Parts: sequence; structure tokens; C-alpha cells
Amino acid sequence: MHNNYYFLRILSTHLRQILMYARLKQCFSQEKDELVLGFERQNGDDFYIKCSLGPQFSSLQFPDSFHRAGRNSIDLFSDLLLAEVQEVEMYENERAFGIHFLGNYVLVFKLFGNRANLILYRDGEYDSQFQKRLKKDDELALNSISRSIDQSFEALQAADGEYFPLFPTLGKEGQAWLAAQGYENLHLKDRWALLQKMLQILDEGTFYVVSTPKGIGFTLFPPSSDPLFQTTDPIAALNQFYVLHYSVGEFTREKRQIQEGLERNLAKSQLYLQELQKQKVIRETNVPFEEIGNILMAFLHLIPEGESKVVLDDFYRNQPITIKLNSTLSPAANAENYYRKGKNFSKELAHWEENIARKQQEIAEIQQRIASLESVETRKGLKPFLALATDKKSTEELPFKQFEIEGWVIWVGKNAKNNDLLTLKYAKKQDIWLHARDVSGSHVIVRNPQNKTVPAFVIEKAASLAAYFSKRQTESLCPVIVTSKKYVRKTKDLLPGMVIVDREEEVVLVKPELWN
Repeated sequence: MHNNYYFLRILSTHLRQILMYARLKQCFSQEKDELVLGFERQNGDDFYIKCSLGPQFSSLQFPDSFHRAGRNSIDLFSDLLLAEVQEVEMYENERAFGIHFLGNYVLVFKLFGNRANLILYRDGEYDSQFQKRLKKDDELALNSISRSIDQSFEALQAADGEYFPLFPTLGKEGQAWLAAQGYENLHLKDRWALLQKMLQILDEGTFYVVSTPKGIGFTLFPPSSDPLFQTTDPIAALNQFYVLHYSVGEFTREKRQIQEGLERNLAKSQLYLQELQKQKVIRETNVPFEEIGNILMAFLHLIPEGESKVVLDDFYRNQPITIKLNSTLSPAANAENYYRKGKNFSKELAHWEENIARKQQEIAEIQQRIASLESVETRKGLKPFLALATDKKSTEELPFKQFEIEGWVIWVGKNAKNNDLLTLKYAKKQDIWLHARDVSGSHVIVRNPQNKTVPAFVIEKAASLAAYFSKRQTESLCPVIVTSKKYVRKTKDLLPGMVIVDREEEVVLVKPELWN
């Protein structure tokens, strides 16, 4: 509530007592989103207002002294320098007040949360503003800031007991207080009585700085637990709130963000592990590829050419088995295909087990970090956790489409120039390069930083992406070139996206598919 109308109404009255006939001696900025005003009061004392007006946090602070930096400091609102304060005006039913200066200037403190700003008016017309990013502030008419609202019992009656049309500046705290008192369950007269009680509390002028799950809070309502700070001085209240926000509050916020990041990473790792284990079980319980190859070889004479599937006798289990075939290959070639898959399966299984062990270790480490975070009580103690809570994938925003399967990362180019960037700048020689054959399309890279054998199912998945992001996207099957990136080069005469493939290691026939 530090920018709430009811608090600003009390603060502006207090400022009026301090600033009447004071002169503005300094008005400058030396930090982003921060403005300092230095006044000389009639008794010769200095009085400073520090305005922090950022998009994430905005507040006023009143330091006893302020030392201006010798460099990187800029004067603002120069027309006001040495001008005398004539009045401090609180605008009716709005989160804004204005300081009137001699010369018919008004400096409006518009404290609208993340849209807070200081706006200067001269002769009632807009002159300039501090935060240039708030483009529409130059359209705010000075005579339209105050809002005259009928807040009588009759007005409440006309609004069917709804308080918001009468008191639009209550804020979340006021609304929460009314809800806690059971406002919605009361009859009209009791609602009116409760509103009067609330206004009395707001007018009492006792301010509380409190700790909340989201950080440091500021309220005019008596808190349910002991406050961190309590006072009837609005300036002391804001100063203490500001200090605690950047010490305790920022620590609480950062700790919460780190914990949420760790929990998010934990959930992703656990989900990934479940998927790995599920896929491993599926592969292990399926009929082995070698046995399918043997069945095909045993019944070659029964398999017609050009079939996409065939039902044969599974002599291992004494039951029929339906076997998928590549209709463009001969029955013998299909059998060879299954034998090849069988050879790769043991490697894939080892890779799965390695991934499962790695994920289990990763989950244990994250759980340990979450437990260790609980005991941290200082911002310095949070530093070791900052990098750990960051999603590794987000540390580097790559300009390509990115996919992942079983721990293997796949990059897909977005256009011709992007294909060149992917293949020639980002891909390494040990990576696998794929492209739909004889048509234009995206370059696809399977990252292989440790130069391992890439499992066949990963190649097939990457190939399906290469087919999907090509001119053959709508075809039922698409041939895709698969080779090592070291066999791909480009000469200066080639157009963007065009390359020379010195050696096609393999051509796979796949269905174009976009998968996640």
C-alpha cells in the first residue's frame, strides 16, 4: 500500500508541512529509473526525495543526505531549479499528488505501480516527463487527474452494495480486508458500517511494514502477526520499507525464485526419467529385431513384393505376428533392415541405461540442493545456487528450432540463411547432418559432441523432421540424406542454403513428422 491513495493522502499532508516555501536546489538522475530532488527549506535544512520509478518496483524514499556523483549524472526539470514551493496538492481519488512551484509549474508524482512517473506541467499544460518509456503520459491532462466520486450511502445503495464504484482506489489490501470481514454476506446497512470502519482505520495513519510470502509488504491495516516495523510517521515508514525491500525483501524474492527454478528442473528431470524408463520397458518387451529378421527370412517365399505389412507365424511364441515392412524394399532387404536395427539396439539400450543413471543422479543432486537452500539466510549464501537453478537450455538462446529425444539435441534451420549459419558456424564435424533428398528444405543437425554412435531411432526421428521441414512435407514417405557434417561444404558461388555433400553415408526413407 505504499503507493495507495489513502497512504499518499497522509504523506502529501506531511510533505506540505515540510516543503511549503522551500526551494528546489537540485533535480538530477544518476541511476536508471531513479530521480533525486533536493530542496532547501526556509530554516536552511536540506530535504531530499529519492524517486525509484522502475517497471518492477516504484517507491519514494527520503534520505537525510545525498551525495551526487561527479560523473554519469544529468540535470532534469531545469526550469524548476530555485523555484519556490507554493503548495502540495493531493489529487482526489487518485494515486498521485502534485508539488506547485512559483511560475505556475506543477510537478505531478504519478505513482501508478509499474507505470510510475514524474510529469511537469506549466500553465496547466503538459511540459515534460521523467520516464520517456511511458508514451501516453503526455496525454494526461492536469485537470483530469482528480476524480470526484459520490461516496454516500445513497450511492452505495444505487450500486447494489458494490463498493468498487465508490472506492476504486482501495487496492488489493483494502479489498482483502473487506473480504476477510465477510462483506459479501452483509446487508446494505452493515456493509456501509463496515466501509466506514475501514475508512476510519485508513485515516488513523498507522503504518506497518510486514513480511509476506512474496517479500516485504506495506499496509495501513493492523497485521495478524508482529510487523517488522510500525510507525505513525509516513516518511519513516517509507524509508524503512525501502530498506527492508532491498535487504530482506529481495533476499526472500531471490530465494523463492531459486527454489521455484530448482523445483521446476526437478519436475522436468523426473518426467524425463519416467519417459526414459517407459520407452526402455516398451523396447525390452517388444519382439527382438533379430527374431523378426529370422521370421522374415524363414518365410521369404510367402511374402509378396510391395507389401507394407505381413502376418506370419511367430515360431518363437507359436502365434501369429504382424510385421511392418518398407513397401519399396524386397522381403530380404526388409529382413536385413531388422537385423541392422537389432545390432543397433544393444547400443541404444546401453545409451538408455546411461541416460537413466545420469537422470537419477541429477534428480538426487537437485533434491539435495533444495534441502540445502532451506537453511540459507543471506543473499550472499544464495550465490552458489543461482547458476544451479537456471535451466541449462535457457542459458544460450539459439536461433534455430530445437528438439530433444532421449538426451540427443537436434537443431533445425529456419530459412536459407539460417541453414548456412547452422551448418557452417554452429555444427561441428562430428555432428550428423540431414536433409531431404532432391528438394529444398531445412538443414537438420544431430548434436554429437562426444562423438558417440548415434542410435538409429534418433537418426529416424531427426530424418522425419528433415522431411517435414521440406518440400516433401505432404508426401507419405521421403528420402533423407544422412551424413557426417564433415562431408558438407559450401563454395562462394552457391546461394544461401545451398551446400555440397561430398559423401552420402546413408539415405533413409521416413514419414514426414513434426514431433515434440
